[in-house]
Amino acid sequence: MISRISRSYVVHNANPCPSANRNETQELVSMDNALPVKTAVILIGIPASGKTAFFTEYFMDEYIHINLDTLHTRKKETVLLTECLSEGKSFVVDNTNPVILDRQRYIVAAKAEGYRVLGYFFQSVLADCIARNKNRTGKARVPDVAIALKSNELELPCMKEGFDALYYVKLDDGGFIVEEWKNEL
Repeated sequence: MISRISRSYVVHNANPCPSANRNETQELVSMDNALPVKTAVILIGIPASGKTAFFTEYFMDEYIHINLDTLHTRKKETVLLTECLSEGKSFVVDNTNPVILDRQRYIVAAKAEGYRVLGYFFQSVLADCIARNKNRTGKARVPDVAIALKSNELELPCMKEGFDALYYVKLDDGGFIVEEWKNEL
């Protein structure tokens, strides 16, 4: 299984390895080719760290997108999350999820319904995120101070929160490097 390979994968806009097709790429990003039908993915990182681009590239075709930027209210988010859980649909929570308490609302609910929970922590270098944010337009662009505030709040995830697997993601020349989580700090 891929999850037992202890090395990094560079994912550049398409396949992370020469022989991979779209389905193999999906499995590589999840680092596990035996996912149960019901999977909850929690993305963790400050604004402009690459979370939505990662979702779009690797999960959009098969997972429901739960994102406050598009849903606008916690009530709408709760309705969509409840629908996913009751219908057994796999989903990705694409919010900043900076603190354990934020992540627990999804992890506890998903575990109660028998979901496997995967976490992806995005490298969040403040200066890099502010620079990427400057390239955004309209409502997608957030004030620099909001990015700094989320950076100050950010708590590293740990397996004890209820994750079945954790991964570390960083941007690299327009692609992503995904590594298995190594440290519990």
